[in-house]
Amino acid sequence: MFAKWTILCLSLLTAAVGQHGAVTPRYEVASIKSNTDSDVRMVFRIDANGNLTASAITLKRLMMTAYNVQGFRIVGGPRWIDSRRWDVRATHEGALSADESRLMLRTLLGDRFHLRTHDESRREPVYELVADRRPPRVPATKDPNAQPEVHVGSGLMDLSNATAATFASQLSYAVARPVLDRTQLLGRFDFHLEWTPEPGEDGGPTTAGAPATVNAPQPATSNGPSIFGALREQLGLRLNAGRGPVVVVVVDHVEVPAAD
Repeated sequence: MFAKWTILCLSLLTAAVGQHGAVTPRYEVASIKSNTDSDVRMVFRIDANGNLTASAITLKRLMMTAYNVQGFRIVGGPRWIDSRRWDVRATHEGALSADESRLMLRTLLGDRFHLRTHDESRREPVYELVADRRPPRVPATKDPNAQPEVHVGSGLMDLSNATAATFASQLSYAVARPVLDRTQLLGRFDFHLEWTPEPGEDGGPTTAGAPATVNAPQPATSNGPSIFGALREQLGLRLNAGRGPVVVVVVDHVEVPAAD
């Protein structure tokens, strides 16, 4: 009986048991190495099985996916979490949901970076997305049964079969501030927005945490409107500045991982 129990325990070494007793999948094999190349173009991919491939990626960018938040909602920690870059390879057998993949990535960051965090609600600057005109110029989606898609690039945002709340969430990456949906738009829509971005401003990653489309088309003009002007001109929407409660991820502890 003891031998059988020992074998059972060993078979669970690839799983982590959560605080409520739920079994969380772990990566079977994971490698994290420091990247010191001069080429800092990031590559980041998580496939349907949860296998992760990343190069020249920061810990903060990994946390954005693991916690499904924008970078400005991660606070605290040493400066290197947003500057030092890493190559990450992690494999897992079997299909995973997006939530399971994120939880597995959290486990990896906890194991290798000794990352510990907590959530905290703070009153921060926000934008409210509202109608600038009635009705806004946002076309209803052409196919309500189609898979929702998000494609972003520098100064470009395309969302198909999306809610206004999803569009507001995507806007928050570009304006580096939480955007709250106050449009009263019900249903699903196709959002297309082009603007001339400020330095460092873009559409950001998708709401699922995946990186922006690498080969996304660029906006047609380099002297077009700002994102605020484009919202009013192209969609009949606007952003009003305000303050509101924002849940942030606070870094309590983190360490540079040991070399593989």
